[in-house]
Amino acid sequence: MNDSQGDPVGAAAVEGLRRLVERLGPGRYQVDEIAANPLPWGHTSRRWGSAIKRPDGRVELDPDPWPA
Repeated sequence: MNDSQGDPVGAAAVEGLRRLVERLGPGRYQVDEIAANPLPWGHTSRRWGSAIKRPDGRVELDPDPWPA
């Protein structure tokens, strides 16, 4: 799935991820992208990147640099 800016996950999904991590405790979380149908290389999942929840409540999303 691509949005108009070429984001393979989509802006709405990224914002949902941010809201989910905001409810978790501080830490670093690995985020995987899971597809119902096989992705172009034949797998149904891949590492998307990581999410970091800081002790002060800030959330940082760090997607892996996958080609578009």
